[in-house]
Amino acid sequence: MSATARTAELLNVSLYVLALRKALQEGGGRRVSKIDLGDLSLEIRAGDDSLWAFLRRGGAGGLAVRAAFLAGPFEWTKEQPEIGETARVKLTSALGEHIVTFKSDGEALAYVRITVDFTPAAPVLIPFVPRDLYPLDRNDDPVRAKGRVDAGQRGLNGGLVYFHVDEPAFGNVLYFQNLTALNDYYRATKTKPDGAVGGEWPELGYLLPSPSQSGTAPTNPLPAGKKVTLSDAIIVIRSEASVAERESARQFLQMLGVAYQLIDLPQTEYRDWIDRAERTLHDLDTAPEATIRHYGHRYVHPYTAAEYPDIMVQMSIVAALHDWGKWRGEPHPLKAEFLAGVGKFYDPKLKTLRRYLPNVGSDKDADAVDSWYLYHPMLNLANLALDGDEDAKKLFLKSIDFGIEAAHHFQYKWPVQYRITDFSVITEAAEADGRGQTDVGGVYAWVMLQAYALTDDKRFLDEARAAIDAAIGLRFNVNYQANLTAWGAAACMRLWRITNRDVYLEQS
Repeated sequence: MSATARTAELLNVSLYVLALRKALQEGGGRRVSKIDLGDLSLEIRAGDDSLWAFLRRGGAGGLAVRAAFLAGPFEWTKEQPEIGETARVKLTSALGEHIVTFKSDGEALAYVRITVDFTPAAPVLIPFVPRDLYPLDRNDDPVRAKGRVDAGQRGLNGGLVYFHVDEPAFGNVLYFQNLTALNDYYRATKTKPDGAVGGEWPELGYLLPSPSQSGTAPTNPLPAGKKVTLSDAIIVIRSEASVAERESARQFLQMLGVAYQLIDLPQTEYRDWIDRAERTLHDLDTAPEATIRHYGHRYVHPYTAAEYPDIMVQMSIVAALHDWGKWRGEPHPLKAEFLAGVGKFYDPKLKTLRRYLPNVGSDKDADAVDSWYLYHPMLNLANLALDGDEDAKKLFLKSIDFGIEAAHHFQYKWPVQYRITDFSVITEAAEADGRGQTDVGGVYAWVMLQAYALTDDKRFLDEARAAIDAAIGLRFNVNYQANLTAWGAAACMRLWRITNRDVYLEQS
């Protein structure tokens, strides 16, 4: 490799990557322990300012995990592991005391769990801690390991990053940070782990949330003498990785299952759901903040005493009341009352259900619709139709062609919001991820399969297949709103049963 090429590969890495690289070139600190995990080895080493864990597979590279960052000199003591632990190390420094525990298993899907508990010697402000996970090549070089991140934490969802190391062929890795165990830290520092797990190759893993370093930075220290968990990382490794979309997703679910079984689950508590449902029905019927009247009909407020009635909320409540009546063996009167006004949402000119009633206020764009809002009410209408409601079936079928027209216009790749009158886009993509409503094709496919069940018309089956086929290739970017993604998974399973094509089973 030329000097120019060597310089170029160092341009996009942080000083922490370069420091790790140099430390490994010089021996990587003092060995604390080495543990055999089948075809993997776990080596714990003490560096200048961090305790490191190295997971390696002979000739196939590995991972460097910054188990604890002390930002300065420290002393370490190898302690007797407690029941279920592989290793335990105590670190003492000017900051206080860190206890780092390791749990591991090399069978089937290998994993290592690293938990860091910290007891400050004095009230401590933590301005910054670098990310904790670095892929390594076969020469322990974090710069030259090649691979790709498939998925990372979005917002305040599960704290994970899923990636594969291709050169060398180390395999698939799921890093799962058990954020619940860190709640005491977030409360004390008034921080939150919003998108905290992810990173840019080769610097991955968990970025401990810390206060904003503005001119007037907040001062919320960790209290002296009180133990707090700084990290509870579970790393699951699969040596035989697949980059194929559907197989990679299957492997992800298996690896996530390993992590899930390791965390502490919440205790089951009894809830009197029937009593809650009955009280909810009473409040829905009697509370003036719950409903409003228009055109001689009764409509549900989307929020308590707020927002204009909309078709999605109205049909969601009707569907829930319908299911309640089925379970009780007799219909609830609110269902008929709320269903009676649904027809006012129908626009006979456009031949579709609109989001709002015709008298919606001028502070709303009456023509604006979120992509999923067009199909979700149809789904609930079809549920009623499939249970024998002929009026719901008529309204559903006279709205369905517009839904297909929208799908064709957007080529099964819907924006966030558009105008229902001409399909002009209002919002193309969400700010959070730069994508449109990527999983609308899933709920659309389910609606098409409902139409197919009602009519036996093959064009609806073809539409469902076209929508799911268009989603193939989105990989982990398919999710926009999880309930829509779930309907897409269900549509895939239904398509598999109808067509006997395994691609739909795998795509689910």
